[in-house]
Amino acid sequence: MKKCGFVIRVSTDKQARNPEGSLTNQLQRLQAHIEYKKTACEEHWIETGRYVLKGISGKDSFRSIEFAQLLEDIKSGKVNTIICTALDRISRSVRDFLNFFEILNKYDVEFVCLKQNYDTTSSQGKLFITIMMALAEFERTQTSERNKEATLARAERGLWNGGHLLGFDLDPNRKGYPIVSEKEKSLVQFAFKKYLECGSLMGTARALNDNGYRTKGYTSRRGKFRTPEKFGRSSMKQLLVNCAYIGLKEINKKRKLQDQAKLTEKERYRTVKAVWEPVIDEETFYNVHKLLKQNTKTKHNGTKIIKHSYILNGGLLWCGKCSAQMEGTCGTGKRGSKYFYYICKNKDCRFKLPAEEIERVIIERIKYLSSDSGLMEKLIAHTNDKLMKELPQLKHRKTHLQKELAEVKAFADGIMNKWTAMATDESSIFLNEKLNELGQRRKEIETGIASLETMIKEIERESINKELIMLALNRFTDLFDKIKPYRQKDMMRLVLHKAILSPTKIQIALYGRQPDTGLLELCKSDNEEIRCQTSNWLPTLDAEHYKRHLSKCKEIHILVKMYRHRGRGTSISLYDPLPSRPLPPPPVYKNIVAMAIRVQEYLVENPQRTQTAAGNHFGVTRARVSQLMTIIEKLPDDFISIMKTTEDQSLIKRFSGKTLLRIAGLSTPEQRQSYIKTIHNR
Repeated sequence: MKKCGFVIRVSTDKQARNPEGSLTNQLQRLQAHIEYKKTACEEHWIETGRYVLKGISGKDSFRSIEFAQLLEDIKSGKVNTIICTALDRISRSVRDFLNFFEILNKYDVEFVCLKQNYDTTSSQGKLFITIMMALAEFERTQTSERNKEATLARAERGLWNGGHLLGFDLDPNRKGYPIVSEKEKSLVQFAFKKYLECGSLMGTARALNDNGYRTKGYTSRRGKFRTPEKFGRSSMKQLLVNCAYIGLKEINKKRKLQDQAKLTEKERYRTVKAVWEPVIDEETFYNVHKLLKQNTKTKHNGTKIIKHSYILNGGLLWCGKCSAQMEGTCGTGKRGSKYFYYICKNKDCRFKLPAEEIERVIIERIKYLSSDSGLMEKLIAHTNDKLMKELPQLKHRKTHLQKELAEVKAFADGIMNKWTAMATDESSIFLNEKLNELGQRRKEIETGIASLETMIKEIERESINKELIMLALNRFTDLFDKIKPYRQKDMMRLVLHKAILSPTKIQIALYGRQPDTGLLELCKSDNEEIRCQTSNWLPTLDAEHYKRHLSKCKEIHILVKMYRHRGRGTSISLYDPLPSRPLPPPPVYKNIVAMAIRVQEYLVENPQRTQTAAGNHFGVTRARVSQLMTIIEKLPDDFISIMKTTEDQSLIKRFSGKTLLRIAGLSTPEQRQSYIKTIHNR
């Protein structure tokens, strides 16, 4: 008996909406073929499935829901014969059709095409099918190229190529000539005007939504109605950057951000005069575009006055009392005055000092260092001496890693040489895991060796150079007061590594190399990306050793406002050594076996409770409770007794939940015991 599945497809929605079109014709021909087989050939053919692809291209047919259902029916045996009117109704992709053909052969499914009679059992028939599919794919490609050329030609003439745009209505009589919608025109003009006033995308969107404005509602070509929605950040930005509102048609808009020099003439982005009337004047549009670009670059609303620019934000300023990061913020006094200060992020510390005073001291100290070559020479010499002392240790670490890498390679080669003798169904899983582990370890060692070689080379060529540092500091002194506040932040990041602030002193650490970007480039162009090179930084010198040899002018004294009522100033020293950062606490891993025992004891003590109730009691899912019970049932008792009381974090880490489930999934107790022993001896 032939269980037939009908495959019917049309490429466009227009064809699918025609009640007497291609879909009906294909179905009629397929049903007539089955009737012919029943009456004339006396064969038992029945229709068991109908798979109708409406408005789906031949290149996408195999990714449709209908074809997914067809494959499921083939696997279940519901369909053993596939019928179509023509080969291109199945697909217009050679690769997809050949993969589909392999599935048909795998499940012994026959393929019948009414237009072309193919013998799929012979090599000649397979060759002929491949050739015909290649021709169908070629036809689809040619059609696609013609459509692209026609679309490009229409765009070059300034015509609209489809889609719905807020502020315009489509003219049913003249395709490509949108008509300005007077109702939506005021909405678009209000959006541009509002953004110039507030300078915020979300502020503009809220203003539009509060006034009852919504995005454009329309009915798509497939008959689906798109309901108007509230404006958001994305829809607001798309509206404000659309050149259609000033009467320009964008060509190759998707390639706007690509390198135009690498594209052909047809692929390059450009604009032409459109056939529709503009809604926004060019001056307003380009003012909005300029403000958008400026706000994106400076991360600040250009319409609002900058009351204070926290140039030490973003990890440059640290608290000397608790070693936490400090951030800039502001407050309002009783009389309405604004106060700007840096405060520690640690809620238990909350140490704070005035922002203007701290910034002024650090900037003046950096400027002073550029004029004192003697002090800089001592700082650089001290840093280079410290680096040279670390050189033997780095070389020793490199040698140790190279030896370990050789051992890993030798061990892996030994496993590969004995693979044939060792590989069995039971042991192959252990061999694969061991090789994967060795490969991961080899990658880690090679990365460590490369990092050490880079550090050694930098130290051997004396990575910190006095002339380069003095050049960078001199440029900082010359340019800092002449550039914009957001550029001052970038420049500070190029010179200052960190500053540690405490109630009695400030400790400054500078980068030990001139950045690749160059400080002069900060004020040349607003489009350049400024990146801070990761460099060695100059540590501060020991206070007791160097204070005896430096004059009093090396000390800075400032009056901190929060101490002014006490009638004394605060001494700020720049020569104390930087304190070492506290090490993070070691990670604590969960003992899965101990947790499984607790869950099992709970279920034994409460037999009326289900696994779901146990999961709620211990704060885990029912599936996790089931996994824990599997681990207890499958693992050896001696192993469970060891893991139940162990506090060895390395052992608990090795026997994680995934590893225990993998062990429990092995078929025999011998395999589980062997696997446990292998992991335990790592």
